[in-house]
Amino acid sequence: MKWTDPNVKLIAAGSSNFGAGSDWVGWNRTVLDHLKNHADYLSIHLYVGNREDDYGEFVASSMELAGRIKTAEGIINAALQAQAANRKIYLAWDEWNVWYRARGAQQRGRRILEEHYNLEDALVIATFLNAFVNHAHIVKIANLAQLVNVIAPIFTDEKRMFLQTIYYPLQLFAANTKGKALELFVDSPKYKSRRFDDIPYLDTSAAYENNSLVLNVVNRHKDQPLEVTFELQDKQFAGAVQVSEVNGPNIKSENNFDATTVKTTPRSATSDGKLLRYTFPRTLTPQ
Repeated sequence: MKWTDPNVKLIAAGSSNFGAGSDWVGWNRTVLDHLKNHADYLSIHLYVGNREDDYGEFVASSMELAGRIKTAEGIINAALQAQAANRKIYLAWDEWNVWYRARGAQQRGRRILEEHYNLEDALVIATFLNAFVNHAHIVKIANLAQLVNVIAPIFTDEKRMFLQTIYYPLQLFAANTKGKALELFVDSPKYKSRRFDDIPYLDTSAAYENNSLVLNVVNRHKDQPLEVTFELQDKQFAGAVQVSEVNGPNIKSENNFDATTVKTTPRSATSDGKLLRYTFPRTLTPQ
């Protein structure tokens, strides 16, 4: 294909079997050892879920994603160590999402794999998007594989449509996070989960384009707001600060054909020179 069109990009199918006893690192090392002169991307997938109903563990899922990205980047760097400096292979994270309810051998018939998402799922999606932005130097493709009904942000029947909770962070990132990804220094309180230590309650990413700064923030704390101060190093805030907040009544809130309980709400904030202060609300409203 490249003989016909040198601009064609080739994606090598990597292993995403992260289960015990599976050597996904070895598989991907072998793939790149044979294709390092041809492939432009290595494809990896990751789906996560909350079968144990452990909120703290679930909203830390992007910690796993970040670790997998770093490992895959190391595999790529090892494969290219003897190649020319301008030879690049990037990651195509071309399947990822929350997926665990509508999954398994019992899924049969016309309406299979129709996952219904809640607010905590939307928070996880936002943290995944933050991870992709924070690793934009190596992750050049990061797309959902399905968009309507099947583990998807848009849900329909024969006559109606509604936007699932995960639609809103996707829409905000797609519309606003452009230009150059910025590396932020973040000082945040932390917590521990079953799999991870030192999980920051504050999950962030940022992008800069045409003198416009976009800050993406997730408050992982389910019952406490976080008062946050952003400080610019060599510039100053100027003009209006627009805030788009995705939230709902509680972490299990879902949208449906009759009600949109989780959505984007416009807010505002004020800046003072190099400083911008904002309080990010909790995600669990006491019952």
